[in-house]
Amino acid sequence: MWHSLASMWSYLTPLHEALIGFAFSLFGALVISLLKARVKIVYGRANNSRNVVFLADKEENGINGQTEIYVEKYYLQNRGRKAATNVEFVLSSYPNDISVFEPRAVTYTNVEKGQCMIGIPQISPGELVIIDCLYISRPAARVSSVKCAEAMGTEKPFWTVQRFAGWFNYLVAILIFLGLAFLIQIVFQIMDI
Repeated sequence: MWHSLASMWSYLTPLHEALIGFAFSLFGALVISLLKARVKIVYGRANNSRNVVFLADKEENGINGQTEIYVEKYYLQNRGRKAATNVEFVLSSYPNDISVFEPRAVTYTNVEKGQCMIGIPQISPGELVIIDCLYISRPAARVSSVKCAEAMGTEKPFWTVQRFAGWFNYLVAILIFLGLAFLIQIVFQIMDI
């Protein structure tokens, strides 16, 4: 196989400079596209709670009345390197109460068929927005759509886990880089055999 590649490369001797230039152009375009600042909106939900409250003063036929309280927590994050503007988070029904963390200027709009649109003016790169929705005696809504001026949202599973210190993340990145370098070294040694 290597012999056929070497013979093909020698056959293309007059075009070596052009092919190398073309390869560098493709590599440069790839690097620029990877480093280009863009918006990447992801959303999901990680936890919820359902509580039933029994009300003694609402007694009907000897049975105490009960109220179901359901709380859903949605996560919205910009994982890109550019700020997301005019973010629209649409739920299939309007909750009884909504709270957004970090507090900011948010708009709540009742749109088509009773859907709730939460308008967030801007989400910075890496910022996490938590939306708590409270539903009383009715089922929770589902996310209808998430979009901003620059991109569409993608649903991802969110896990509430402990975050590691920065030095730990850098250590893992260095070990991954060294592992890849070792793998490339092994491939070059195999090619020389």
